[in-house]
This record gives sequence, C-alpha cells and structure tokens, in this order.
Amino acid sequence: MTPRSFWAIVIKILGIYIILDSLTGIPAFLYTLFSFKAMVNATGTIEIVLFQIGYYLIVIVVYGFMCWLCLFKTNWLINKLKLDQGYQDEHFDFTMHRSNILKIAVMVIGGLMLTNSFPWLCKYTFGYFEQIDQYKRFKDSPQAALIICYFLQTIIGYFLLTCSRMVVNYIELKRKTPTAIPPED
Repeated sequence: MTPRSFWAIVIKILGIYIILDSLTGIPAFLYTLFSFKAMVNATGTIEIVLFQIGYYLIVIVVYGFMCWLCLFKTNWLINKLKLDQGYQDEHFDFTMHRSNILKIAVMVIGGLMLTNSFPWLCKYTFGYFEQIDQYKRFKDSPQAALIICYFLQTIIGYFLLTCSRMVVNYIELKRKTPTAIPPED
C-alpha cells in the first residue's frame, strides 16, 4: 500500500463519517421547517425562524461540499494538502485491499448509525402512541418529524450494514473507470 492509497482510504472514511454526522442534524432542521408557522406565532417575528432555517441550510451545504470533496475528489485533496509527500518508504506493508477496508468502515459506520438511531426511533414512536388521542393526524404531532428522521436513519444504517459492498462499489466507481482521452487533431 502506498502513502497515497492510505490517505485515500482515510479521507473516504472521513467522508462517510461526515455523512453520518450530517444526518444527526436533519431532525432539528425538519422540526424547524414543520413548526415554522407555530414558531412565527410564538415569537411574533419571522426573522428568527428564517435565521434558523438559513443556518441549517448553510450547515447542510457545507457538510455536502465536504462530503463531496472527501468521497469524489480524494486525489485532488491529497494533491492540494500534499499528504503523500515526505515518506521515506514508498510502500507500506499492509496486505488488505482498499475496498475491503472501505467495506469494513462502511459497516462500522452503518452499525453506529443503527445503534444510535434505533433507540430514539423507539422512544419517539412509543411517545407518539401514548399521546395518539391528542392528535387527529400524524403530521400534527410534534414528534412526527423526529419519528420520520430516526426511521430514515435506522433504514440507512441497516442498508449500510447489509449492502456495504454496493456502497463501496459506488464510491470506487470513479477510480475504476478510465477517463476518456480526447482524439488528437
């Protein structure tokens, strides 16, 4: 394994972790969106609510950009940060293939995601059914957005655990496909 491939693996694992970390902020964003009207009525001003929504949108864009850089522009990032320079040895003695390391990382992140979101899903679902007589529709419940978000996080975590090879193949797709060479005139 070369220093370049080592750093590519580390950066891609970081990108996957950024995706996991960004999903934890989605319930707060959706709660702000769904309770927009109630928050405006409670505060009396729309500026505070718009500031919160703008803040969450900026955070989502920054996280998305960082994830895109880490997963799909890995070589560019390694070149700009000069991570593969300054090593005495050009090869590390490490016999595991990079796709296997990425698969393990995806499975660990999926497991973390599943174990973090499933208890919250159970808690909010149970809380909803305790108060089901107070709300005529599911969307009227203040816990509806949280239930949906934690349900999606649980499904994504389960998907990452069970379909890790497909996720790794998607991440590695750009590296495996050769770039087209334009014809010479």
